[in-house]
Amino acid sequence: MIMFSIMESSPSSDRVIQSVRRAFDLLECIAAQPGGARLSELADGLGLNRSTAHNLLASLEELGYIAQEKKGAAYRLTGKLSRLVRPDAEAEHALRARIRPVLQAMSAASGESAFLGLVSGAEYLCVDAVQSEQPLHLAVRPGERKPLIADALGHTLLAANAELARTVRAGDPLSWDRHAEEIAEAQRKGFALDLDSQRAGISCVAIAVTPGAAIAIAGPTSRLPKARLISIAEQMREELDKVRPAGQDWL
Repeated sequence: MIMFSIMESSPSSDRVIQSVRRAFDLLECIAAQPGGARLSELADGLGLNRSTAHNLLASLEELGYIAQEKKGAAYRLTGKLSRLVRPDAEAEHALRARIRPVLQAMSAASGESAFLGLVSGAEYLCVDAVQSEQPLHLAVRPGERKPLIADALGHTLLAANAELARTVRAGDPLSWDRHAEEIAEAQRKGFALDLDSQRAGISCVAIAVTPGAAIAIAGPTSRLPKARLISIAEQMREELDKVRPAGQDWL
């Protein structure tokens, strides 16, 4: 049996609602187990009635903070908690500054919109973009969020980050199964394609920069057939190599 330690109550514990404390105890205990934790382990380890533990876990699952691959399986954290944490602004700024010339070069070379996305829970957050100057183009705005699953930029991030992939798969197994082959193909090829499948008339190619960041080029399918998207992926790699830090990580 797994035993979890609970911190002693602080002097202000009379202001803490018991159910809230227990919910956070459960989250902390699940986070402490790399493979997740089952209901019985959590209830026994925290000294909770199993019915109480089950109700709290069901609430956390409904809210999207934990997930099970199937009934009776271990509970795992989803990526939703990470959305509550402000990213390292300094590191993000440094990455954006280094990638900005790549976005500009790729937008100019392709004639399409280029953008940078960072992992944010089970989504990605667009943090920088260079818009195409074509009259008809895809407008991508910093601040936009999209699910990692069913999106080329999201798929290349999932292909590059095994831990992220496990978390996202546990949180939404049905969507994962629908797009598993696309994610696997992105892992094999080193880039992900969206050939007019997610938004009518729009295609995209994306490549990971780090396990938590990726860049993409997107625009009208009429200008971006598959062969051209693959060629753009090679150009993206070449541009990234020009700005890649020598002998050190991106961040």
